[in-house]
Amino acid sequence: MLLLIATRALGVATAKDLADYFRIQVPRVRPRLAELVEEEAILPVAVEGWSAPGFLDPEARLHRRINVRALLSPFDSLIWTRERTERLFGFRYRIGIYTPKTHRTHGYYVLPFLLGDRLVARVDLKSDRKGGALLVQSAHLEDAATTPAVAGSLAEELNRLAGWLELARVRVSAAAPGGLIPALRRNLR
Repeated sequence: MLLLIATRALGVATAKDLADYFRIQVPRVRPRLAELVEEEAILPVAVEGWSAPGFLDPEARLHRRINVRALLSPFDSLIWTRERTERLFGFRYRIGIYTPKTHRTHGYYVLPFLLGDRLVARVDLKSDRKGGALLVQSAHLEDAATTPAVAGSLAEELNRLAGWLELARVRVSAAAPGGLIPALRRNLR
């Protein structure tokens, strides 16, 4: 049952991905996966670029258009398995809180930004409770994304997050690095 839940949640995944969803050891998963494939409860698939075989939920559907946007917590299930995130999205993600300051590339508490079916940016955020503001400490655009397509949606999502945190506004730090900063400032006004 747990493997069916994991497959439904992940859509397409390797045996390792499915095992990790409920923190089960891979050797324990493999025999049950074989049974589920035989029962056609899970379908075996080859995924371009994957060295390991994939498994697909038979009820998974490819949507023509995915219209979502979200700032993802570093612990969101979409990105909690960093290897899978890199395999699916080409997005290498490491949270800065576990990295010495001199080795951080995007900041301390970096949230990936999902727009449609792609991870298009990452922002380093901090809550300034005394000042009543959500601080943007950096904002970096991913290579395949374009600034105009991302900046407006990201600004809206930052405003929504500030409201959820009961902060009055979003403020971009004066020395904030990242290619998205100028467009983000314009869209936050």
